[in-house]
Amino acid sequence: MFYRNWVSLQMETAPAPSQVEIPGDLPFDVEEVTFLSEDGLKIAGWYVPPENGALVILLHGYGGNRTAMIWHAEKLTEAGYGALMYDERASGESEGEYRSYGWEDPRDVGGALSFLSGKDEVDANKIGIAGCSIGGQIALQGAAYYPQIGAVWADGASAIRAQDISKPTNPIFALLVVANYMLDWMYEIKVDVEPPPPMIEIIDDISPNPIMLVGGGVPKPFVGSEGDHLQKYLNYAGENTELWVIPEAYHCDGPLRRPDEYASRMVEFFDEAFGLR
Repeated sequence: MFYRNWVSLQMETAPAPSQVEIPGDLPFDVEEVTFLSEDGLKIAGWYVPPENGALVILLHGYGGNRTAMIWHAEKLTEAGYGALMYDERASGESEGEYRSYGWEDPRDVGGALSFLSGKDEVDANKIGIAGCSIGGQIALQGAAYYPQIGAVWADGASAIRAQDISKPTNPIFALLVVANYMLDWMYEIKVDVEPPPPMIEIIDDISPNPIMLVGGGVPKPFVGSEGDHLQKYLNYAGENTELWVIPEAYHCDGPLRRPDEYASRMVEFFDEAFGLR
């Protein structure tokens, strides 16, 4: 268990740099931008101004970069939304000496909001956030800490701490939970930061702003489906939260499995949140 965690720790904290190019067939225009996180890191991204005053911050999965959210940006910009897609810290073209599995990433959300505050075309009351996997986790953290974020779409949101994992249903799952408690302790030593509170302690702080949790329904060996785990977040989040489980999806592949329904539900969610319907 210790060896498994040690290997995971080395892989998951290592920077994941990559060169990001604007695709030649990108169906919308973007402006290459940078802004500072709240702790001074330079964050690289693309900005698309809104046509309806509303904008959604888009966050990619672990180890990726902003290009992973092009599909979401396309559907939102077609509906008149603006988008701010950025590389998370120590990923893509953004600065950072290490990744922290979302522990320090809310500071980048704060920097993004400061950047957007200088955009006259963005209505400060119509800023949403959406993310996939670790991006979904960061999106929920960001909305809990920054109430100016008016709505959250979180697909496959991962745990922050071991306390966020659902109750084990078999011995192997129980061992994995124990391993995650150990991994949290190792993270704290490795990155030398105060660990953030678990998601179950902060997700209700997003209320009354709406949350859409999205998860796959395909079960994984020993641990069940993503939708099963997101039920715990739903239980702690309160009445402002919905859970959409896509039966044939595994993890963040809803746009592939149900592209039309996913796009329409995502746009309708933000439309309703911002009074655009």
